Amino acid sequence: MNLICIPFAYEENMNSGVNVSIKGKGKIEIYLKNACVALISAKYYNPDSDVALVTNFGRWNIPEEFLSIFDKWEIKVMEIPFDQFRFQGSYTWALAFYKLCVLKKLSCMKYESICYMDTDVYIQGSFDAIWTECRQNIMLYDINHGLNTRDYVLLCDEIESYCGQRKLITHYGGEFFAASAENAKAFVDTCEQVYYEMLQKNFITTKGDEFILSLAANEMRESIKNAGAYIYRFWTGAGFRLISTCYEYNRITILHLPAEKEQGMLKIYDKYIKIGKIPVDEKVWKTFRLNRIPFLDKIKKMLRNTIMKK
Repeated sequence: MNLICIPFAYEENMNSGVNVSIKGKGKIEIYLKNACVALISAKYYNPDSDVALVTNFGRWNIPEEFLSIFDKWEIKVMEIPFDQFRFQGSYTWALAFYKLCVLKKLSCMKYESICYMDTDVYIQGSFDAIWTECRQNIMLYDINHGLNTRDYVLLCDEIESYCGQRKLITHYGGEFFAASAENAKAFVDTCEQVYYEMLQKNFITTKGDEFILSLAANEMRESIKNAGAYIYRFWTGAGFRLISTCYEYNRITILHLPAEKEQGMLKIYDKYIKIGKIPVDEKVWKTFRLNRIPFLDKIKKMLRNTIMKK
């Protein structure tokens, strides 16, 4: 049996991502709605795989609205304590390291292959090819950042500070991981070595789990394969739009949609998932602003460009 899961941790005094504007309970609700969209779409296209929400706060802390949806679709709710890969709560991405904690525990369970993803993803196809890849490879998503991208330069600066030499390693995203249980265990053990060395050096990264993932992947690079044939990170906002037509052509399996956490993902939840439906592809692509730019976004872009020219 293979496992597709969404790890989601919450602790009041620990920071998560920067792509959700609402705080407190409202933020948790947004993440749970996103997780519902991700998990139900995954189960719809992969009925023979276990699909699970993995949390550190247990089933009894999840509102009935979401539990009833999970039960209807046979989505598992697994509780794994956040007791490894912990940093100070003030880290911008402190809660993102929970994914590595989850991977550590899951790699010791009796699954053939394991995939974890972020909450803000939509699955539009079968994982059969991904599971086949997992027989040979550890699958991570190369986000295609180079030295012409500021974020990559900053990562390289941090790597240099950490290692003592300039290393132009591949920047892997934290939104997707897939591997056999055996390879997952080897990979997370390498991640753990990086983690303990960071603690010894009192090293602080601004890149969250992607710092550890990228260093570990560099150590195990002969076993790593880019998952870009199966997942793409789409930026769909009015101020920054970076997309590919691979949602339709050379069709990928997983749409990662960071700018849709508070928009398209909530629309899909309210209009379809909440009432037990899965939208057709064209509705998905339109809702997520992939095959069109909404009129309001065009106006925002025009205003932004006008201001920048002044």
